[in-house]
Amino acid sequence: MKYFLLLCLLPSVLLCACKKNEPPPPAEELKTQLGEIRLLPEVMERVGISVGIPPVRPLSGGMAIPAETQLRPNSTAHVWPFVSGRLTKVFVSIGEHVKQGQLLGIVASTDVSTARSRLNQLRARLSAAEAALRRQQQLSAEGIGAGRSLIEAQTLVEELKAEAEGLRGQLSVFGSGSGGELSLLSPIDGVISSIHATVGEISPPEQIVFTITDQSKIWIRGNVPELEINRVIPHSEVLVRFHAFPEATFKGLIHFVEPSLDAKTRSLPIWIVLENPEPRLRSGLFGNIELLGDKPDEHVLSVPTEAIANMDGQPFVFIYEKDAHLFKPQPVTLGRRAGHFFEVRSGLKEGTPIALRGTFTLKSILKYKELMEAIQD
Repeated sequence: MKYFLLLCLLPSVLLCACKKNEPPPPAEELKTQLGEIRLLPEVMERVGISVGIPPVRPLSGGMAIPAETQLRPNSTAHVWPFVSGRLTKVFVSIGEHVKQGQLLGIVASTDVSTARSRLNQLRARLSAAEAALRRQQQLSAEGIGAGRSLIEAQTLVEELKAEAEGLRGQLSVFGSGSGGELSLLSPIDGVISSIHATVGEISPPEQIVFTITDQSKIWIRGNVPELEINRVIPHSEVLVRFHAFPEATFKGLIHFVEPSLDAKTRSLPIWIVLENPEPRLRSGLFGNIELLGDKPDEHVLSVPTEAIANMDGQPFVFIYEKDAHLFKPQPVTLGRRAGHFFEVRSGLKEGTPIALRGTFTLKSILKYKELMEAIQD
């Protein structure tokens, strides 16, 4: 809504920029390139745009390296039946939080029914065999029964026990349930992220029915350039910022440093673990990891974070030409970040005035001009 209101006010801002306290300039002086913005000082002050020369200063802290979120390797579980069957009940829906051992669904299977029926038969035979063994033991104790009959009764009981134990193990692998039903249980705490079957469908063995994801912790992968790996300290604290949440800063620890560099990128992969209690962090988010340090770095050209705007993933600043009251967007390459300052590695010369605040307003004006140009074309 704020962005929409700003776009609505842009035409009047541009008009005031040309008319406030001075006569309208000739038409040729009003013309600007599509990527340029002309604003008078009083208008700049009114909309909160300030101009200054970015300082050359020491950066205390660390360097910013690109990062991507991933789920923990053991944070996703897949649930499927080990035997073919028809899905008769589903107790959960996508997005629902579940606990370990919670019932997700029930599958009716003839294989399970057959196995359980066979187990019941074995139990009945085993009961009869054990009774016969007790009689033979009693007769043997009284000196009446034959030793061969006792051995045969003992052998039959052991065989039936072994067969019953095997069936129980097979049924335990299939899962819990009763009769011909097979209960599908959640193996972990998490959120149901996908359901691949509906009630009434036949579910073949090893076809995933439910997927559960544990989002309580997120892993962040960063790639440290080869020349900067001396800054990596295992188990040290880092700061993580994401493009999707520019106002938020997350604290984490370097959990693991891989033993070798990536041969393609010549960088060292490191892994950060973040607690995700909300959770709003998701796999695939991009951002930056700031490696913290305790010593000032060399003096470098740096700009405040408020001076940086992003368009299509490219950071840039607005260079200011005072005599013409003109702002021009200038792409830059950023380096390390320390606190509220970014190192500028290329794209900006020392002593060049830029917009230090109000870059969001300038970017909005630029977008408005592009929109008007597209409409006129």
